[in-house]
Amino acid sequence: MVTDKIISNAPYVASAGTVIAGLTLKDWGVIIGIILTTITVVVNWVYKHKQDKRETALFYREMYGSKPAEKE
Repeated sequence: MVTDKIISNAPYVASAGTVIAGLTLKDWGVIIGIILTTITVVVNWVYKHKQDKRETALFYREMYGSKPAEKE
């Protein structure tokens, strides 16, 4: 039943709330810093990957007049 699911999940929600309420401002700063650093690394990796593909295509066009064969 629905009430059984709610009752069985209530301790987990209460525990999560207790943990979140117990975090200090420094803890939140560390957590947000880790999240933002991870996002920065992922965005930078995607940008560099796309830039590398563009530069490779440009190199092949300038050297051979065509694009390289696509890798599968």
